[in-house]
Amino acid sequence: MRRFRTLRGRLAALAAVAALAAVAILTVAFNVVLASSLDADANSRLRSRAAAAATTVTYDRGRLLVHESPDDAAVDRQVWIYQGTRALERPATAPDLQRAADALAGQAHVFDDVPGGDVRLYAAPVTDDGRQVGTVVAAESLAAYDRTSDLALVGSAALGAVLLIAVATLTWIIVGRALGPVRDMTRSAADWSEHDLGQRFGATPRPDELGELGRTFDALFNRVAASLRHEQRLSAELSHELRTPLSRIVAEVELLQRRERSPEDRGEAYDRIARSAEQMSAILETLMAAARAEAQVESGRSEVGQVLVRVAEGWAPALAERDVDVEVRRPPAPMIAGVDADVVERIVAPLLENASRYARSRVTLSATAGGGRVVLSVADDGPGVPDDERDALFEPGSRRGAANGHGGAGLGLPLARRLAKASGGDVKLASGAPGAGAEFRVELPA
Repeated sequence: MRRFRTLRGRLAALAAVAALAAVAILTVAFNVVLASSLDADANSRLRSRAAAAATTVTYDRGRLLVHESPDDAAVDRQVWIYQGTRALERPATAPDLQRAADALAGQAHVFDDVPGGDVRLYAAPVTDDGRQVGTVVAAESLAAYDRTSDLALVGSAALGAVLLIAVATLTWIIVGRALGPVRDMTRSAADWSEHDLGQRFGATPRPDELGELGRTFDALFNRVAASLRHEQRLSAELSHELRTPLSRIVAEVELLQRRERSPEDRGEAYDRIARSAEQMSAILETLMAAARAEAQVESGRSEVGQVLVRVAEGWAPALAERDVDVEVRRPPAPMIAGVDADVVERIVAPLLENASRYARSRVTLSATAGGGRVVLSVADDGPGVPDDERDALFEPGSRRGAANGHGGAGLGLPLARRLAKASGGDVKLASGAPGAGAEFRVELPA
């Protein structure tokens, strides 16, 4: 029964059932038609025999006269001639058959099968001037017809069984060969999923159905590989970006444990530990937001003017320590982006942090709209981005100006662009003259 749990077994069983039904219908129909044909043939022979016997009978002056001929002996053995109920001619036969023939005397065009026997009788009228004056009863043995019917039934049943076995066997073989490539592709896919996700079925010529299956497997492998790459990249970004603030926290704690420090120094150390912890929290939130946006887990709306104000207020103390002012130029009318406010904040925050690091005295936040897009601008009045650094600016691990004192891992800008792209937008560096400051533009769907 285990074979019938497979698609191959079920298709073979279904074909066998369908073939059984078809063979049964054809066998029954064939035997019914054959039986009807044999029955009609037997009746025709009886009519012919009765008609031949009737030609030897004449009616004269109220009496039936039977004329014999040299070749009538074979006919007479199976023919009775009656005038009324009196038999003028009767063959020597069994009593049951004799009684059945006597019962047909006086009847016309009547067939009768002898009970318990294999003989059929037929009563044909002998007429004179349109009235029946006698009866001819002819007999025909049905043994040959019965043997023919039995042989036909056995032969058709045997032929049907052979056809049924042949259909089931051929279906099993054909379906097995048809599913062979599917089985091979499934095994290959299972093996590749465990050992080599880079393998693909590619554009090898296959039947349409198998080609579609191969393309489906390839698309699935692409998604799985992309998911794994995404997880690996997320893990790498977490480890790289969290390394700096975590190292600061560990260093400050070790310094606090190794030697006595004044209350002022201890307070500053606690502040640095808190800021590093807040930085780690912000990094984690940004990375998680990017992961959720890439997975399209959530989407929303936000009024960008309010978002810019909230970001500026949150970063104002840190910028003040660097003697940098932040200016927000809110749009005159509400401007709605098709991105959640938290996501917009996490896109703008790395740009603002980067701008504050290079700005001389001011960072400006603004927003414009047009063409179904909302464009947020983060500009500083610093030295700008050298031409030789523009191409690598958004590459993970790239750091502008090694001597700027920044201890980060160079993932802020790449994370901002990644999160913006996951939300249907992008982050670009606006073209500008060297020394005129840098301006980053965040494009988001309106």
